[in-house]
Amino acid sequence: MAYEGSVLVQNDKLGAGQSYGLWEVMAYERYGLRETVKHPPGPKPFPLVGNTFQIPNNRQWLVWNQWKAKFGMIYSDRPRAVMAGELVGWNKGLGYAAGPPSPRFKELRRLFSSFIGPRPCAGPELQEVQKNENLKLLGKLLDDPLHFLDHTRNSTSSLILKLSYGYEIQRGDPLQLVQIVEDAMDGFSRASEPGWWVDEFPFLRFITWLPFHKYAAVMKSNLDLLYDIPFSFVKKERARGAARLSFISSYLDERKGQETPEDEELINAAAASLYSGNAMLNEFLPSTEQTFTVSSLNSFILAMTLNPDIEARAQSEIDDYMASLHETRLPTIKDKESLSYVSALVKEVWRWNPIAPLGLPHVVTQDDVYRGYTIEKGSIVWANIWSILHDESIFPEPSKFSPERYLEGDVEHSNVEGKRVSPAEVAESAFGYGRRICPGLYLAKNSVFLSIATILYVFNISKALDENGIEVTPDVQYDGFVSHPRPFKCKIEPRSKAREDLVRSSLEHSKE
Repeated sequence: MAYEGSVLVQNDKLGAGQSYGLWEVMAYERYGLRETVKHPPGPKPFPLVGNTFQIPNNRQWLVWNQWKAKFGMIYSDRPRAVMAGELVGWNKGLGYAAGPPSPRFKELRRLFSSFIGPRPCAGPELQEVQKNENLKLLGKLLDDPLHFLDHTRNSTSSLILKLSYGYEIQRGDPLQLVQIVEDAMDGFSRASEPGWWVDEFPFLRFITWLPFHKYAAVMKSNLDLLYDIPFSFVKKERARGAARLSFISSYLDERKGQETPEDEELINAAAASLYSGNAMLNEFLPSTEQTFTVSSLNSFILAMTLNPDIEARAQSEIDDYMASLHETRLPTIKDKESLSYVSALVKEVWRWNPIAPLGLPHVVTQDDVYRGYTIEKGSIVWANIWSILHDESIFPEPSKFSPERYLEGDVEHSNVEGKRVSPAEVAESAFGYGRRICPGLYLAKNSVFLSIATILYVFNISKALDENGIEVTPDVQYDGFVSHPRPFKCKIEPRSKAREDLVRSSLEHSKE
């Protein structure tokens, strides 16, 4: 039974402003429409502007979670996204594309499945690329542990650039693709946040002197660079016979030199989605494998800094397992099934502070009634993923980082409706559900598990010390529509000289 979360219903039927009702969705139960229209409860809207001024600019999911508690437990396609989709241009990719039966949506899904679906992600080619990029991350943590936040970002950027375009950044980044992608993704995040007046009043797009047009122009320029520069790189490499395996090159091979301008635009948008935002967690956010992995790894490092007992238990499991193999190597993706506690730890990283606390909006495509409340066609629905993953009926003490939640076998808990759900099942909500479930979840899961397992095997993570030798306890604070922990300090050091040497020798071997 799928647990489908806490959502906010935005109704624009009664005027230009937006009014909200809050729902806790355990299942989409369908009932016949009733003659009496009863809208869901929510905060009292103001005339014309609705609840617009009641929504904060940051960490909206916390306010919406408070509304859920206050107004009770009550209750797709993408809606029109004027700012992010039309003015900036993200409606070309998967996240803001029209869903089924749109042929474009189906083709985008097919492309992702063929390159990063379950079968290719279980194969040696992708896993070898992930292993080698992860080795580079371990090497950077050995050489410069203080800047671990930079290393997690750059390492995962390197992986997706390699997979998307066959672009290597071992010797610098001459095309500045890392910066181009980060600028485009930042624009996606900002443009997708609730609160842009043009999303509520689309006619404002024609008043060109309004300030949001200036922001949209910069974001669109950054997105155009992401579309144009790496794609041109791939075509030039192919022309001189030097193209490496990549998402774009594989598609062009499939077209056998007969690609049309429309084909090029499609694969260009798909590759941009793969990196910057609509593919991997397109149900929710501008989160690709790159973004998901960066946020997950930084959350993992923060959690280990604060929970040394959990770190020690995970390290003990890995140590015992690796010793039983009588091999001198690092953990790999294929060890996942043998490391149950580490796998539980990874699930808790997804749940603890999800990368997309709100998700992307959906629009109701036909009138519906749920629990006696009318949800009218055209209403916009936001899934509050943060609330789903912090439901106390499923996750007692939800703010506590506890991998043990998933080690109770198939034990299920009763949710607020009395239905039985398991914590592991609900934790999967971090990747979406239904027809827009994350098409890159297999790649993301492999990357996060591999990095966490190898970091635990090689390093100890602990609290940093201040100038007086006193431990510094970092705050658990997350910001942004694409949620990342605020910068924090910790101490990362190798557990032994032998494991440091193992990383360095493995790095040298990977270069051969």
